Formats: sequence, structure tokens, C-alpha cells
Amino acid sequence: MDWFGYLIATFITVFALVNFLPLLRARLARGRVVPELDALLTDAQRGKQRLLVYFWSPACGMCRGMTPVIEKLAAERGDVLKVNAAESMALARHFGVMATPSLALVEQGVLKRLVVGARNESQIRALLEI
Repeated sequence: MDWFGYLIATFITVFALVNFLPLLRARLARGRVVPELDALLTDAQRGKQRLLVYFWSPACGMCRGMTPVIEKLAAERGDVLKVNAAESMALARHFGVMATPSLALVEQGVLKRLVVGARNESQIRALLEI
């Protein structure tokens, strides 16, 4: 194999690792204690045992399609919180969010699940029912 073949193989390997890393970090984040979210919560959300935290960014194309679904669920259920990851980088970093959109399911102050990537309404509802 000549140098060009090695270059292509290296590029493919790096590309695969970069795409796999957010998923691996999301898996490892389970069970982590989350910081206090009281400053971001409404009065109705304070009493909830479970909370879905939606991390989005204004520059994210997939977030534009997912945000209306999240807003609909937030109006229906009241246990969904939207967090702009670009404005709250420290919070997103503490949750282990490396890409937007991301959904974090928090139960009694502990991160139960972190999902990276766009989801449709039925997938989000299923996540809320876990």
C-alpha cells in the first residue's frame, strides 16, 4: 500500500472516531449527578421528579426541526426544559453534551440518559416514558 492508501485509511479512521466520541461520552455520562437547575426552572417544573432537558443551538440545523416538537411537549407536559447550549456552555459541558441537539433525562437530580441527535415526537415521548 502506498502513502495515499495510508492517508485515506487514516482519514476514515479519524472520521469514524470523531463521530463515535459524542455517543460514547453520552453513554458514560449516565448516573452523573447534575448541577442545580433551579435558576432555569419554572414553578411548575420545580416539583417534578423527572425532567427532560433539551440542549439546542441557534446554529444547529437539526435543532430548527426539533424545537417546535419540544415546545409542544413543554406546553403539554410541563416537564421539558429548553437550554441554549451556546449561552450555557458550562451547563452543557457538565451534562457531557458535545453536540446539539441533545436530550438529557434527569430523574431526582441524577442523569438517567443522554441522547445525542435529532429525534421525532414519538421517540421523545418514548424517552419520557422510560
